[in-house]
Amino acid sequence: MFKIILLIILAIFLVSSILFVIRYWYLKSRAVKKIASINVDEVQEWSDEFLQSKRMRTDDLADAIVKQIMATNESEKVNHLFQLITKNKYKLSDDVPIELRNYFTDTAKLPDWADKDLINLGQQIYIRHGIWISLLLSYKSLPECYACAKGAEVLHMTARLNERHGSKDTFSRRIAETAQFVLFCMEPGGLDEDGRGVEAAQKLRLIHAVIRYYIHKNNWDTETFDKPINQEDMAGTLMSFSSLIFEGLSVLGIELEPFEKEAYMHCWRVVGHLIGLDEDLIPKNSADAVKLGNRILKHQMANSPQGSQLMKSLLDYQNTTNNKATELKNIATFRYMMGHDLSDMLDIPQAEQVDINKIAVKFRRTTKIMEWLDHSLIFAMLIQIVSKLGINVVIRKMTKSNIINFYLPKSLTLDWNFTRKK
Repeated sequence: MFKIILLIILAIFLVSSILFVIRYWYLKSRAVKKIASINVDEVQEWSDEFLQSKRMRTDDLADAIVKQIMATNESEKVNHLFQLITKNKYKLSDDVPIELRNYFTDTAKLPDWADKDLINLGQQIYIRHGIWISLLLSYKSLPECYACAKGAEVLHMTARLNERHGSKDTFSRRIAETAQFVLFCMEPGGLDEDGRGVEAAQKLRLIHAVIRYYIHKNNWDTETFDKPINQEDMAGTLMSFSSLIFEGLSVLGIELEPFEKEAYMHCWRVVGHLIGLDEDLIPKNSADAVKLGNRILKHQMANSPQGSQLMKSLLDYQNTTNNKATELKNIATFRYMMGHDLSDMLDIPQAEQVDINKIAVKFRRTTKIMEWLDHSLIFAMLIQIVSKLGINVVIRKMTKSNIINFYLPKSLTLDWNFTRKK
């Protein structure tokens, strides 16, 4: 009897795996045909002059709405609205200002060029490699953001304000919410018009505007740092979470096929539209996106006390939460994934090259096995299930919740009575 049950389970697993591969093959075939019509070799110049001009632009739509709300003392309604879209999606109360109701209706629409098949394929690629992408977010993407000195000033300022008012978990929340935002956007269905990724992008766009409004009221030095959370900063962050991930995967020994890069990048082009990026800052294809990401880094990378402090906080966070890794291993991992130039710029302690090489061998050995399983007929579905579960476990461990909050500076509570209802 036991053998019969075992055979039935194995048969169900085998049939399910084959059906999974067939569905993926059909999705891939449709997407590849559409990608064939894209000029994947079109790469723009992304000049310093163009990028600098974007540092004086923010998000007119979101900024105007926030200014309207603050001028009429309706900030409490915004807080209430954030609670609604976090927990109850679009069940807006009758007293929500018409401007906000229109905002959430209008900004939920995907751009005309968004393609469902490319989005679905891009999200499947994320699920397949999600564990490694999540790792790269902490050990590569966030440090790249900290290396951009002017943008790091905003991150450092908001963190300092929270700490001044007694918040002890600002940094861990920021990391957790970053990972959760990526998951919400890249999970299957996340970029549907009622998907969690669309909701998260709408909320993030408003909160960027709230922070800009607050910072301007606190004597922000525009002449030195340009406008806070400007278009170039937003594009740079988006590229560090998307196109520059390709470079990180390559370091780990994972090489995506050209059509996979295009599908994955298509998702992030859509996200760029949703968070309010100017259309001329949304790259045309994956190669264009890689160039944009590197051009922004070259334009903005500079040593700064703020960037080094943020990096130290990130290293401390990893040392505290990753019980299986010693501080020396974490340092070696950062240097392996970031490279020595960026690591030196952010004042990451030195590591012995032999330790970095050991880390590299372990990662590449593991990714080689997982990539082989991922491309096998029998284990492809199982790897996706394990990867998805792993992503969710890691994020739930960090957030202790399935709700995305995007923490606001606690000083808003003091200045505007902008409080969360318990």
